Amino acid sequence: MTDLSTLEGFHSRWVEVFNAHDLEAHAMLYKEDAMLFGSVPELIVGRAAIKAYFGGRGPHVHVKHYPFPRVVMISDGVAATAAHVDFADGDTLMPYRVTWMLVKRDGTWKIAQHHGSPRG
Repeated sequence: MTDLSTLEGFHSRWVEVFNAHDLEAHAMLYKEDAMLFGSVPELIVGRAAIKAYFGGRGPHVHVKHYPFPRVVMISDGVAATAAHVDFADGDTLMPYRVTWMLVKRDGTWKIAQHHGSPRG
């Protein structure tokens, strides 16, 4: 398993489970009370709702390109990230801006807040 104690390991694991459509593993990368603004207008709150949101993405949606994001350390256990991410659904490219607010608890990073918006 990927080392979730580092931001690099966390980032790799997020891409890995997203592309595997492993909804259980993906949901566990978020805090229980995490917030997500994704490709729908509603604010998604909580791990169960985030799992359902990602379950609603098409079975062929995957990360095509997600370079390691720009990171600003807020404190030892809090990090903000920002990156351009290219998702794809078959031949359709979906370029996004993605930000995360991550917190480290018990040696493991988790997403507390996730925002993704199309870029065009």
